[in-house]
Parts: sequence; C-alpha cells; structure tokens
Amino acid sequence: MINDIVELETKIAFLEKHINELSDVLYAQQKQIDELGTKYVNLKDHLTNIEQPDGATAEEDEKPPHY
Repeated sequence: MINDIVELETKIAFLEKHINELSDVLYAQQKQIDELGTKYVNLKDHLTNIEQPDGATAEEDEKPPHY
C-alpha cells in the first residue's frame, strides 16, 4: 500500500515536471509566432508602400487581367 502511494507520488511529480516544461515551450512558441506576425505585417506594409522608379506604385504598374 505504501509502495503504491510512493509510486503514484513519483508519477505525479514526473508529470508535473513535464507539464511545466511543455508550458515553457508553448510560451516560447507563442512569443515567436507573435514576433513573426508583427514582422509579416511590417513587411507587407513596406512592400505595399514601395514606389517604382517613375513614381508609380506597384499596383498602378500591373497590367489588366485581359493582357
């Protein structure tokens, strides 16, 4: 009986340790996802605002779909 309790306590401690490790990994991944999202938005805005040498924007320089 006492051995069973010790075994269960050991398993619980092991599981708690791994839950904390997984939580840390998940936090790091979410932080990286947030940073990449911010970089994506900044890059998208930058590319949208780039002007062509003659002053036209990239959208004005595109050919219509029937060409």
